[in-house]
Amino acid sequence: MKIKDRFKNIDARMFKISIFGIVLFTFLIGGTYLLYAVWNKPLDPALDLSEDLPESSLESPTSQLGEIGTSMPEDTPQPTVKPVCGGPPSMTVLISGVASENYLYGLADAIRVARFDFQTQEVTVLALPRDLWVEIPGLESWGITVGKLNQAYFYGTEGMGYFSGSGYGSGLLAETLLSNYGLRVDHYLSVNLSSFQIIIDTLGGIDIYLTEDVYKRVKGEPELFLKAGSYHLDGKKAEILARQRIVIGDFGRINNQTVILKGIAAKMLTPSGIKAIPDLVTQLRGNVMMDISPDQITQLVCLAGRIDFQEDVSYETLPVSLMNETMVFDPFRNINTFALVGDTDGIRTLLEDFQAGIWP
Repeated sequence: MKIKDRFKNIDARMFKISIFGIVLFTFLIGGTYLLYAVWNKPLDPALDLSEDLPESSLESPTSQLGEIGTSMPEDTPQPTVKPVCGGPPSMTVLISGVASENYLYGLADAIRVARFDFQTQEVTVLALPRDLWVEIPGLESWGITVGKLNQAYFYGTEGMGYFSGSGYGSGLLAETLLSNYGLRVDHYLSVNLSSFQIIIDTLGGIDIYLTEDVYKRVKGEPELFLKAGSYHLDGKKAEILARQRIVIGDFGRINNQTVILKGIAAKMLTPSGIKAIPDLVTQLRGNVMMDISPDQITQLVCLAGRIDFQEDVSYETLPVSLMNETMVFDPFRNINTFALVGDTDGIRTLLEDFQAGIWP
């Protein structure tokens, strides 16, 4: 068990718990309906993932790079350290940033999987490329068998009407990760564009540093948006930055999204950020979807008070070496499209390690 010695007295510990608790509460609740929810009932429809990985009706889109496995390893170490905060040994949450003002439709422009470890008291946030080419399970009757990872969310949204499982877009995205890579998430959290801008604008903007120039597409051509350097961004500019991949590609976009996430976290820990939280909670009502219960939220709040967001939270990405940029044929849309074709076995192994609390 990791020894914690950051707090000099009980008052300091309680102060930090209260600050980080409010921060996490704001992100996870997204409104005041906690007061109306049953303590152990998920706030939105719960995930009910397949017990067995679905068999594909056609060859894997990445079969040339390895066969897809069908189960988690049987020798996963059992917990030996008592989890803190009354939580489970770990909790894995699928987080999607949706390119839409509502949840009837929309692509998942940002995809993260966060693993909260209640034993080591650490958090690992893993970014998954939205353009990763995958099998999409359960939609064969609609003629959909493969697509990009962010399309799995889109095809599962309520407005499309294709997916009959749980959790709509987040549910199909979770099933896709399970089917392709054996990653079984416990819960989901999705935020739309309105949430993104509301958070940043209510905080009074965020301060970031870009290591390289960022371009956006204007009339089909790259146009400089932000030069490398320090910036104070409002919600709209941060949203534009988070969505750009001109020149830098999807991996550069992921890096910029991480810079924005760190900027939000840093601003929320300032006096002005803490002061803005009540207004933020009210404005976020209805713009966040998640299947986490109030009881589980209190566990996460408690964990947040025990960790150092600089030392105990790590941001990771899949190695570029495991993916190839190429054009593939999308049979449902009948077009050739750019995608990242990954080493299925290599990614599966990394995600198994991630789920077990190990990262290279």
